Amino acid sequence: MKYNGIIIFGGMGSGKDCLADFIIETDKRAKKYGLGDLIRSFKPIISVDPKWKDNERSFYQTISDKLREIDVDILNEYALSIMISENADFIPVNKDTKWEDINKNMENVSKKILPMIVGGRTQADYNYWKKAGFLVVGIEATKENRLKRLIKRDGKEVAINSNVSHNTEIAVAEIAHRADIVVNNDGTFDDLLVGVKDVLKAYYED
Repeated sequence: MKYNGIIIFGGMGSGKDCLADFIIETDKRAKKYGLGDLIRSFKPIISVDPKWKDNERSFYQTISDKLREIDVDILNEYALSIMISENADFIPVNKDTKWEDINKNMENVSKKILPMIVGGRTQADYNYWKKAGFLVVGIEATKENRLKRLIKRDGKEVAINSNVSHNTEIAVAEIAHRADIVVNNDGTFDDLLVGVKDVLKAYYED
């Protein structure tokens, strides 16, 4: 295979998880990992700190920003380490051969599963997973459709309070638009399934 995995970029409410779930339904080898998994582990804090009520997304964005100040790739490396630990024997990653070692690890992972990352947000995320040999998929939808989905999923207050001007939201729209494959999610589920087939065709092409 040409790629070691798939990473999906898209703005809030664009349908990243829906696309990933459809890929899993179509290809049973596919397994989903989220760059926000570590961030979402902080969710219980919201229940005991009223200042974050109805501002969950701002809470997650703030944590993400602070973690990236420690290491811009910290969320990527967390996801990578979970992928490897669950699916392959770990090959040590050395400083001088970092990307060669990471690609060897991911080649072993991709022999067992189709690893899929959901929630790429930044240029650093894009650069990291391109170097790791991943197919970059962008998913797009109109602002109106994305807001409708956010309201349905998170409730009106959370959706309205979500910071669409956050730096990662601006960056992700541009990255999604120039991805290896761009899937439009303004149509029906059947339309989205066509996009799924295009993604899997690109992944498995030699």
